[in-house]
Order: sequence, then structure tokens, then C-alpha cells
Amino acid sequence: MQLVYMGFTQEASLRCFHFERVLTQSRLTNLPRVVQFTLKADMSMFMQYRIPVQEAPAICLQILTDVLAGSDENAPATVSYAVTTEHLTSFVSARTTTEEARMARRKPRPPFKPSNSSQLKLPPRIN
Repeated sequence: MQLVYMGFTQEASLRCFHFERVLTQSRLTNLPRVVQFTLKADMSMFMQYRIPVQEAPAICLQILTDVLAGSDENAPATVSYAVTTEHLTSFVSARTTTEEARMARRKPRPPFKPSNSSQLKLPPRIN
């Protein structure tokens, strides 16, 4: 099974992301070869959680992958889903966790000190 992003449509502040599930192998079941999914997201929620709009298709793909992984492949899947605040809060918490881990691995920079031959003179520090 493969999920393909097909684009989006905008209706006021609601953006509908379209995906297709394509079966990569011919199976002996009577599943349709292509199934279209739609995920609706309120863009004001993305602004509220400070998530870039460019991240929306990846978030929707993750939601769709999680939903399809938890369901039986032979059962008919719902073709329309909504992006909820729970999805966005979990994305933000995962993003902050990885950001904190990245900052912990980073070495601190030494303070800037011009060489003696440099013409740059820093003002004296006021304590």
C-alpha cells in the first residue's frame, strides 16, 4: 500500500488535503485498487500552535498512516477525516522534544574575542 499526496483545496479557513491509497501488489481480495482520502484542517489551528503551513501535508500523512495502520485492510475505510487539536498538540510536543535533544547535543560557542592585531575594539562592559 502506498499513500500519494494529490494536493489541497481551500474553502475559507478550511483546507482539504487529498490523498490516494494505491495498492502496490495485486491481491486476491476485492479491495479497490485506488481509494481517495480527504483530511480537513482548520488553518487557524495551525496559526494557534505556530505550525508552518508547509508542515500540514506531512501531519495529515502521519494521521492517515496511523489510522490505516490501526484498521483492518479488508474493512472499508472512512474516506474523510479531520485534523484535531490532539493531533496538533502531539506534533508540537514531538517537535519540541526533538528540538531540545538537538540543542542538548550542540556544543556551546566560545565568546567572541578579537585578536590583538584586529582593528575591532569592543566597548568596555558595564557591570
